[in-house]
Amino acid sequence: MRLSEFSALIANMPVSFQAFTSKRSTWAKYTRADGNAADALRSIFGDSEEVTLSRNDLYRLAMGPDMARFVMATIIWGYPRGMRGNNVRKLIADLGQLTNLLTAVREQLIPDWNAHYKEVRAIAGMGLSTYTKFLTFLSAQVDGYSTLILDDRIVRVANKEVFEELAPIRHLSTHNAVRAYPQYLSCVHGLANRLAVSAEKIEFFLFEFGLNLKPPI
Repeated sequence: MRLSEFSALIANMPVSFQAFTSKRSTWAKYTRADGNAADALRSIFGDSEEVTLSRNDLYRLAMGPDMARFVMATIIWGYPRGMRGNNVRKLIADLGQLTNLLTAVREQLIPDWNAHYKEVRAIAGMGLSTYTKFLTFLSAQVDGYSTLILDDRIVRVANKEVFEELAPIRHLSTHNAVRAYPQYLSCVHGLANRLAVSAEKIEFFLFEFGLNLKPPI
């Protein structure tokens, strides 16, 4: 299949509306704690038992003064049923280091991706999928390209060679995704230019439909 077959659909992907709902009970043990992360979670949920967050909400929070609130909202959006293992606890423990790093890259160009990601690796519980969510909503750039989310689902779409245009990144894997991230951005932004759509809409399309399409016989 070719992505160009779906250009009209991609152009109309409701990116800013993409939202997920999470229950307060999922994060209860963290809301009962002390510290900036707990304060942020309590602020996000308020008096409600659940919260629905959209990409638009996260873009708005990313430009606000409370980076801890943005971080926790992004985690809720990305993992509405909770993160695996102890990753939340680990991230909260390094929250100050993380917010400092994110503040420094907000609306900025990251000139050396590999060097930058060495700093990211020092933050316990952080993976590429989570970090690229932060970067995307902070409107950061890598190699001159606006950042995009790269998670395991999109890696699988590239691996399966579902779309011909993704051939340049068919080698993507969980092992090389960090190193290949600039190449992923180059590929998707190049496609966006050719299809006259936004790169983020392609990313959203790949996430939503990339593993759920089969051409008719």
